[in-house]
Amino acid sequence: MIEKCLETSILLGIYETAIKLVSKNVEFIQKAGLSNQQWIILIHLAKDPNLPYLIREKHDKPMMATELAESLGVTRANITNLLNVLMTKKLVKQIEDKEDRRIKRLVLTEKAEKLIMDIHPERTESNKSQLKGLNMQEKKQFLSHLQLITKNMMDA
Repeated sequence: MIEKCLETSILLGIYETAIKLVSKNVEFIQKAGLSNQQWIILIHLAKDPNLPYLIREKHDKPMMATELAESLGVTRANITNLLNVLMTKKLVKQIEDKEDRRIKRLVLTEKAEKLIMDIHPERTESNKSQLKGLNMQEKKQFLSHLQLITKNMMDA
C-alpha cells in the first residue's frame, strides 16, 4: 500500500496545478487559434522576462529550434512540427544567423507581436486571478520554492 508522504503530496500538487494551468490558459489562447505549446513558443521568441529558461539561459540572439526544444522538454521533431504550424500562420519566421549562415534563428512576425500584446491584458488578469489569496511576500516565497525545486531536479 502506498503511504502518505508530504514530499510526494507537494510534487503531485505541483503536477495537478500544472495540468489545470494549461487547461485554464487554453481558454484565452484558443480564442487566438493557438495551442498551449504554440503560445509558449511565441512568448519564448518574444523574450518574456518571466520564463525560467530565459532567466537561466541568457539569449542575446534570437532563439534556435534546439533551444526551444530544450526549454519545453520536447524533441526537436516536435518543435519542428509546432514551428511549421506557426510559420504557416505567419506568426514566426526563420532568419539566418549573422555569423554562421547555416544556423537558422527564429523571430516573431509583426502579426505575432500584435497577437501577444492583444492577449496580454487577459493573460495578466488570469494570472492574478489564479494567485488570488496570496500576498506579495507569499508570491515571492512561492516563486523561490519553485526555483529551488527546479534547481534540485536539474542538479540530480
